[in-house]
Amino acid sequence: MGLVWREQMSVANNLIDSEHKYLIDQINALETALNTKENHDIVEETLDHLVSYTKTHFDHEETIQRKIRYPQLDEHKLEHKQIMRNLYAIKNELDSILGTDQRDRESDNNDEVTDSELNMILADEEVEHSVTKQDLEPLIALIRSWIIDHVIGSDMKLKAYLIKRPVDFV
Repeated sequence: MGLVWREQMSVANNLIDSEHKYLIDQINALETALNTKENHDIVEETLDHLVSYTKTHFDHEETIQRKIRYPQLDEHKLEHKQIMRNLYAIKNELDSILGTDQRDRESDNNDEVTDSELNMILADEEVEHSVTKQDLEPLIALIRSWIIDHVIGSDMKLKAYLIKRPVDFV
């Protein structure tokens, strides 16, 4: 079952809350992609977007924390860095599983391709890569942990500081 946004998860800030809702939607999209035939394109695209959006979200959160002089900003930034390191590591692992990183490197070096290299590349392209639930278990576990531990735990500490401000404070 996918994650569901609940009002108890609100930190009393529209921007942060809406971004948390969107991140939950992206996590659910990843899980849905696992049940899709030939899902690797969907998984790759969604994961790339999730990593990028998470970075943007963390930047927004840290900007707001600086503005309100949040006393735990440094610790919060360290949590963000660790989550991003984990996301990048899982993304790299997934790219490796799907063979994406190798094909990208091959296409970067396209000075002149011999017939045998072309046949190898074409043969490699025809191989069907499908992501299994087992491939994504570390990602889903990390993301769920992040939602539970970080958003509900660490981010909820912000609420005491944000509730004193307008909900549209940025």
